[in-house]
Amino acid sequence: MTSATPRATTPRMLLWATTVLLATLSLTWIQVASAAGFQLKVPYVATIALGIVLCGSPSRFATGLNALLPAVFPWLIVYMIYLALLSINLAGAPSKGIVLRQVFFVICGLTFAVSLVAATADNRILRRGGALAIVSFFVVTEYLARQIGLSWITAIIRFATTGDLDYIFYHFLREIFQTVAPAGVEVPASEKNIVAVCVFTALILFRSGHTSAKPDILGIALTLFLLGVLVVFNTRSVLMISALGIPTAAWIRLLREGVRNPGEFYIKSFAILALLIVLILLLSAGSAAMDELEARLSFNDNSTEGRLSQYSWALSQIERNPLLGSGLIELKGQLVHNLFLGAWLHAGLAPFLLVVSTYLLIVLSWLRFVAAIVFRPALWVLPLRAEWVAILPMLPLFRVWVAGDAGHPGFGEWIALGAFFGLVAANRLAQNASSRNAKRPSGINLVVT
Repeated sequence: MTSATPRATTPRMLLWATTVLLATLSLTWIQVASAAGFQLKVPYVATIALGIVLCGSPSRFATGLNALLPAVFPWLIVYMIYLALLSINLAGAPSKGIVLRQVFFVICGLTFAVSLVAATADNRILRRGGALAIVSFFVVTEYLARQIGLSWITAIIRFATTGDLDYIFYHFLREIFQTVAPAGVEVPASEKNIVAVCVFTALILFRSGHTSAKPDILGIALTLFLLGVLVVFNTRSVLMISALGIPTAAWIRLLREGVRNPGEFYIKSFAILALLIVLILLLSAGSAAMDELEARLSFNDNSTEGRLSQYSWALSQIERNPLLGSGLIELKGQLVHNLFLGAWLHAGLAPFLLVVSTYLLIVLSWLRFVAAIVFRPALWVLPLRAEWVAILPMLPLFRVWVAGDAGHPGFGEWIALGAFFGLVAANRLAQNASSRNAKRPSGINLVVT
């Protein structure tokens, strides 16, 4: 693997500001201020600070933005038109801040993307920031838990012996989140889903930042640890993508290394599949905790029934007003948990088509990237793990089908998308630099002594 530029070229302020944003990623449940229905949280403040640092280095900001725009412009302009139409459709009615949040989150994702390009995809950002995001969550939650007589140790022991997931959701985590909530604000149990998304994103970025040719022992250990944590969180969308994404990363790496020995390739492929089967069997093991998880992962619970009822209701409402939509209507106080149905239901056919177009353009960009790094490995010149970069869009692309807030991507999802497109843009810059260096006449490389 080839380094794009020396690490020393990254300005210290940019390096630390980008790392701090990533390090605070898992603290989305800590609110700093609130205005006009918008909640300013810790990582949002870090993003604003990063934006200020970027503006303080105009040349790097311009370089990053110019490299990023060609990759994101096609789907970004379509999505912005969708948000504009949604805003018009919801004008004069309670909008729950959906459009404002989306515009802000998109800007956050783009800011992170530009910063990664401006920092020449410095792996220290990914390794330090990813690790700190995970560590900071457990340090902060353990500190707050002890203030109210709780602890992660006792919570895990209780879950392992009784299988009481409700205790984890509604007592342990919710009580911790509630300790830092403003007076009178009730923290929803779904807050743990947002944290799970952010922690998973931090893990993938951490794994992406491994530059050595040797196995990432620390990354493997952290992955196994967080898989256990995500099981306890029981955010099914994150668990499903973990189960699919981690073997996919291993398989992409296997394909990138080349099939030098067909027998070895088949053996390693079988090992990846066997590992997945073992994990499934472990989840099915007979214990109180595993029995509870099996029941929840079977999709025979109230949450699944509620989503199916939402979808059926949304389709019936769409049939009544397919062209212009019905505005921001809810079923039992909840928005439909699906971006495509939500866009059509709330704003009509044109916004629905715009959302579908945005989604397809992002999927196409992602598939082209995966095909490029598999069939033309030399195109990836950054000293980062391309197979883990390829996993970054998977969770955002899946979550829009099942997530709250009418399916719109949250802060963690936009950071993951921003990281993906930022790293792809940084690699393109590094490619161009390598090509220019290769074309220089060797005679100019003289050393004067």
